Amino acid sequence: LQEIDTNIANQLGERFLMIKKQSGENVHVTLEDLYMTKSIRVIMSGLEDDSVDYSTVGRVNNMDYFIGEPQYTEIVNFEIDPDDGTVTEVISKDYGKDIAHSITINSTSNVSTGLYDNELLIELDNVYAHILMEDEGYYYIGLKHPHEVYDKVLVIDAGHGGKDPGALSNDDSVYEKNINIKLLLYVKELLDKEDIKVYYTRLGDDKVFLRPRVELANAVDCDFFISIHCNANDVRNTRGTEILYYSTEFKNVNTQKLADIFSKQVENTTTLPNSGLMRQHKEDIYILNHATVPAIIVEAGYMTHSRDLEYLLQKENQKAVALGIYKGIMQAYEEFNIIDGY
Repeated sequence: LQEIDTNIANQLGERFLMIKKQSGENVHVTLEDLYMTKSIRVIMSGLEDDSVDYSTVGRVNNMDYFIGEPQYTEIVNFEIDPDDGTVTEVISKDYGKDIAHSITINSTSNVSTGLYDNELLIELDNVYAHILMEDEGYYYIGLKHPHEVYDKVLVIDAGHGGKDPGALSNDDSVYEKNINIKLLLYVKELLDKEDIKVYYTRLGDDKVFLRPRVELANAVDCDFFISIHCNANDVRNTRGTEILYYSTEFKNVNTQKLADIFSKQVENTTTLPNSGLMRQHKEDIYILNHATVPAIIVEAGYMTHSRDLEYLLQKENQKAVALGIYKGIMQAYEEFNIIDGY
């Protein structure tokens, strides 16, 4: 392990990656955070050769240093899938103190320039905020807990997606997943103007299983975990917004009080009936049951009620629901006095 400039070392902290620089006059490095898979993608463009290999990536975890392909021992467990209830034998891998769990290397050449682009896909042991630094010999990627970098950390989830349509309208023509993502994207437009680090479980029509949604919220220890859904019911005339919650408290945040904030704010910004708070029980909802952070589910309305559905399909009404969720978030930060959640 080489001597690192004291100023760089102090900023990197206890956990960081060291990527050895490769030959090239105009090498450009980009870093992409793939937090849903606890991974980062590092692309080095403009290299003179494709000599990048496992020895290129060193990992430092406190006083431990690792290089080469990550090594592991296998552990056998049995898990129940929360999506379909099937029992599966799961072989997990114990990497010890190595913060890298896999490294995938891809190299492509540019025929016109004769230069190479090398992509490093590095799966880590957790979700981190990243700090990119360099000296003459290495690129350094500091791995910080999100709350070490950001005062406010939020996770927002659009329910369902991909092959999972969620609830359906009575004629099966409208999928819940499509309304959920539109609501989330309008919330994102509002939150982009705020000084809050927001992790989104999906930003497109992607299939995301329940476990990684709640694992993300727990991994970043977010201040609030907000999941956006629409409802469905066979009972005639059931309609309106509902907020689902467990009666829990994390970091001095009472989830019933959190749910009440969102219930009132969505009521204030929309013309949908407010059906109030719906307390759930331990076996009911996977993401609420497994969250170790303050979590609620916002049910924006009923897909199976014609008036709710007509309302939710209109762009301006979707923006109104999103505004209520945004105002709920901002009020929650104020009410619970969260300045630095770490």
